[in-house]
Amino acid sequence: MTLSDCFDRITRSNRSVAVYAPPPRPAIVDRLEAEVGVSAVEYRALPDVTAASQAFLVVREDEEFVAAIDLEAVREFLEPPIHDPWDGLLDETTYRRVIEVFESTVWHDLDRRQLLAVSREIENRAWQVGSGTLRVGFQRSSALEAMVPVYTRLAAESGLDIHVYIDDEWAQPSIPGVTIHAESGDEIGSFWFLVFDGDGDELWNSALLANETDPGEFDGFWVDDTRRVATLERAVLESAVLESAE
Repeated sequence: MTLSDCFDRITRSNRSVAVYAPPPRPAIVDRLEAEVGVSAVEYRALPDVTAASQAFLVVREDEEFVAAIDLEAVREFLEPPIHDPWDGLLDETTYRRVIEVFESTVWHDLDRRQLLAVSREIENRAWQVGSGTLRVGFQRSSALEAMVPVYTRLAAESGLDIHVYIDDEWAQPSIPGVTIHAESGDEIGSFWFLVFDGDGDELWNSALLANETDPGEFDGFWVDDTRRVATLERAVLESAVLESAE
């Protein structure tokens, strides 16, 4: 199975989202309608006297309640702050709740900042576990160059087995403790991905897969389900092997 196969298997969610906020209808409703792959997004007005800070959204699946999220957390995810994987401030971000609730849901028109925020969540899990295998796709060597300090520290201060993949040459010095798979091919180069196996602990494994639809714009999803994480890891390995064999 390839990365493209994995992406094609993710179908539209049967979840619905209802945004509760005082008038006027917040612009974030339009963004959610366009960007979140759920069956419906509704706006339900709260009394005019309600403070804007009290706005929230409710997620349901097959009409059953899934979660309620402060609307500020969703706004923060749309323009998230970026912290290092080991930065304690990452634990204080409210958008982590969005990542948790919208697991296995396709998002459209994700930008690099939003994907970096999800990536840091997965890297933080890897940092906390300190062992296991982390596989990361950087598409191009320039993207990896920008992240060398992060992966140098992750490798130096943990027992992680780190593999990075690029559809490009790597002419820079090697990164101690990191295995670089250069010229991995178009399949690797078309996706932004991270896969962390949790070192066998299903409470910590996580993965992200995003397809670049236009320069700097991605459709993507993230998963915590152990079976799906393992499937994505196999797809990364298979895609890299297929390309190297051609």
